[in-house]
Amino acid sequence: MRTFYGSLLAAALCVAISVFMFAGVSQAKGGSPVSKVKVHVRADLEPFDTSPAPDAEGQARHHKEIRKGIIKKDEFKGMVKIPVPSPDLGITKENVEHADVRLILSRNNTDYAECRLKFHEIEAEDDDDDGGVQAHFSIHVRTKHGVPRAKKGTCDINLATIAIDLGVPDAQAGDLATATLVTDPNNRGADIDFLEGDFETP
Repeated sequence: MRTFYGSLLAAALCVAISVFMFAGVSQAKGGSPVSKVKVHVRADLEPFDTSPAPDAEGQARHHKEIRKGIIKKDEFKGMVKIPVPSPDLGITKENVEHADVRLILSRNNTDYAECRLKFHEIEAEDDDDDGGVQAHFSIHVRTKHGVPRAKKGTCDINLATIAIDLGVPDAQAGDLATATLVTDPNNRGADIDFLEGDFETP
């Protein structure tokens, strides 16, 4: 009887050792948990049905790479083109350089970031033979060596506070980007939305 139980115990011990070794080999083959995270999303901004600027257009994109917990790249870019003049936006050749154009990012119907675009230039429309022109506004912010850098325009990434928290918006697939014209900074209820688009993975 003792011999039987001894044999049974030895067999069980062998099985346990085999399972342990297999788990160790599997871990070695599989390596450590994924240590690289990439985010690459883009939103094509288009006028909605009641947009006051039906010929405007734009886009926004976010590219982020994290390796072993360290941010290697974090960049947000956006561009908006508005025909000049745009009467329903109150934009003319004389005042277009001072237009306050912004991109508002939202997730689950909650705004979480706002970027103020910088006027870039006025150029002829690519597909217009009537001498039409477009005003270009752009945003370009990124993180370099852990420090946010604003190359064109600025982004506030924490709308829950009054103070402006400059940084790179963490846009994700499914988020909404809305282009708006701020007509009165003291009365944001007077903002004029004219473009929108969802962020998607290219």
